Amino acid sequence: MGERTAVVLFNLGGPDSLKSVRPFLLNLFSDPDIFKFPLGFLTQKLFAAVIAWRRAPEAARGYAAIGGKSPLLENTQAQAIALQFALADAGDVAVFVCMRYWSPRSREVVAELKAKGYARLVLLPLYPQYSLTTGGSSYNDFTRACRRRRYQPQIRFVRQWYDQPDYQQAIVESLRAEVKKFPDPDPARIEVLFSAHGLPRKIVDAGDPYERQIRDTYEAVRAKLGWPHTTLCYQSRVGPQEWLQPYIHDVIRAKGQAGAKQMLVYPIAFVSDHLETLYELGVLYAEQARAHGVAHYRVAPALNDHPRLIAALKKVVLQNL
Repeated sequence: MGERTAVVLFNLGGPDSLKSVRPFLLNLFSDPDIFKFPLGFLTQKLFAAVIAWRRAPEAARGYAAIGGKSPLLENTQAQAIALQFALADAGDVAVFVCMRYWSPRSREVVAELKAKGYARLVLLPLYPQYSLTTGGSSYNDFTRACRRRRYQPQIRFVRQWYDQPDYQQAIVESLRAEVKKFPDPDPARIEVLFSAHGLPRKIVDAGDPYERQIRDTYEAVRAKLGWPHTTLCYQSRVGPQEWLQPYIHDVIRAKGQAGAKQMLVYPIAFVSDHLETLYELGVLYAEQARAHGVAHYRVAPALNDHPRLIAALKKVVLQNL
């Protein structure tokens, strides 16, 4: 092997058609890093199949509302292309996309990397804040695929990059641009909700750093903005157990009942638009906000290929080469 280097961008993945929704959910609920069932080595697939069957119709309605598939692959590929151009002066470095629960998955990407002779890898999750359930799960799946292929490159794994200054500044610039679209663009008259994907409380209590890193991101961005009405909340709860709070639906209801007329939501844990930003925040919670008297509700887009995000990713890669 030579000294060719590859950057592998990890992301969640999403169904590429409505027919793919159920098998995508099966892959998701089969992940033992997220869902731990009793006697999981025997029951994981069975429980996953039941949950996927139950949740598929509701999930399919969401995907149908945003075009019949997840846009996550296209958005991640656009980020990879932009990062590839940004790294043009860094030598022989190529950027690949690797999805956790849908194609291209680890086994496909590892096979390609080995065939092309990449000796050094930088594994870069597109999750700025670390959790075992996101970046950790992707890393575990990827390294299992490497072992199965007898592929032994030098690996640098980027656990988190939420404190990268360009990343935080990209959020600030995005929010400042978005408030200008309100009838009254004065931040003192806008409730700003920073919405992060939720996580079961028991996972955080077991030592997962996700909640702390989300709060650190929120506090840093809030300090840069200096706006008076900001709230950190959590979305995408599944099941009856306690998740990180406050839940976004409770915050929207409380703000609406208190008289808020303008509300801006920022998806602070996501850097690529997908079902949770476009449908959950953009459709479901928009309906709830209107029902509680919020006349003007907007969701800021995820950073996607924002130039400052690409600059942040470039700097993170260079630090790990």
